[in-house]
Amino acid sequence: MAKIVDPVKWDYEADVVIIGAGNAGLPAAYTAIESGAKKVVVLELMSFCDSSLALVNVGPAFAGTDRQKEEGIEDSPEQYYKDGTERAKGSPELWRAFIDNHLESYYWLKQIGVKFGPLFSPPGHTRKRGFFINAPEVVRQMEKAAKDKGADIQFLHRAVRLITDKPSGRVLGVIVKDKDNKEANYKASRGVIIASGSFGRSKDMIEEYGPHFVDWVPTMGHGHMGDGLKMALAVGAGTKDLGHAVVGSFTIDAATKTGCIDFVGYAGGIFVNKFGKRFWDEGLRNSFYGMLSEAGMSQPDGDFWMIYDEKVKNNVRPGKFGKAKPLSAPTLDELAKLAGIDAKGLKATVEQYNKDMKTVGYDTVFDRRTLEGCGGTPYALENGPYYAIKAKGSISSFKGGIKINAKAQVLNQYDEVIPGLYAAGEATGGMWSAHGTYLPCTLVAACMTFGRIAGKNVAAENSWC
Repeated sequence: MAKIVDPVKWDYEADVVIIGAGNAGLPAAYTAIESGAKKVVVLELMSFCDSSLALVNVGPAFAGTDRQKEEGIEDSPEQYYKDGTERAKGSPELWRAFIDNHLESYYWLKQIGVKFGPLFSPPGHTRKRGFFINAPEVVRQMEKAAKDKGADIQFLHRAVRLITDKPSGRVLGVIVKDKDNKEANYKASRGVIIASGSFGRSKDMIEEYGPHFVDWVPTMGHGHMGDGLKMALAVGAGTKDLGHAVVGSFTIDAATKTGCIDFVGYAGGIFVNKFGKRFWDEGLRNSFYGMLSEAGMSQPDGDFWMIYDEKVKNNVRPGKFGKAKPLSAPTLDELAKLAGIDAKGLKATVEQYNKDMKTVGYDTVFDRRTLEGCGGTPYALENGPYYAIKAKGSISSFKGGIKINAKAQVLNQYDEVIPGLYAAGEATGGMWSAHGTYLPCTLVAACMTFGRIAGKNVAAENSWC
């Protein structure tokens, strides 16, 4: 390759420039330095590490961990790979890279002090492999680890354009705006990693790529403005699964726009429409919560409710109601009247559901056989008082974006590597190649794993200058 002539005056120089201080960017920074990069800078649009990880209701999913072995759970990375490629319809190349490296992410988290809570069965998975964590604390621990390793994290710095060498197309650096809107040119002698998250906070981009979801409630980090996708597209990057990047996520309380009402379902509740009819398997044994939300928002007038009794209420995990103020009544007839649900329909639905639980042990209408994912046994709803929460769908993690390979290198539409450019996390696509096939909790693990893959590989790049 011909010698590259610096096209601009550089205001800041580093080996690696990382765009986004979140669940992909922070592990990338740590790993890049660990792998030999001398100077790594992380640019963050917000005034803090605005990772969507801090907003998750649960945590990551890993297979073949020490904890699973201790608890006698039969699982393996290969089973996880099978779930990903067969159930989630993901790219075999990307799933292989994830599976071969994801346990390193698990043990790295333990190394930096992350405490893993109880295991649980995420919806759609065939094994018990989800971990509860204190998500905001994990973000702080990753931030501290990256800083202690030597990463320069610059807040209120927004990457706006990639700088390239015109003849070769190699990415040389980034144009950055600070809090005063002053521009500066940041050199990346080995490469740039895009880890800026999704475009869930950009109404214009939602209208472009997922117009059906424009009025849904966004629950991702406020820095998810689509900057990474825009910059990548501007230098010729290809896309993967962008047509269904925007998908439904968990259900929330319609009035306060808080809570994770799916967890009431996981404790034994049911969802119904205004006619009192169920429309999904609330245990999500073979799907995920986003599909339930999409089905709920597609009900007549877009109205749906969570219905549950006192037993369910007492079994819901702490904090999952958010600020919801459920309606309550001693009977289903009275509850239906309060909520504006057809009383006859609701009563018939609950009677059928209860009959199934008592006679055959599972729901014969939507084949509900579990409480959550592959675990737990559902039960009859007969312990009044009864409760109702009017629900609404939200959007959170996105499932498509920039096309990458197994090394986290960005590809163009001809599957050619764009030199010096990497991407990881929600800015990318490939793991979920059919609408509605997500395996919950995997994206948390995949973001940090591909962040680490990108960090390792960018550190091995030869300097262009």
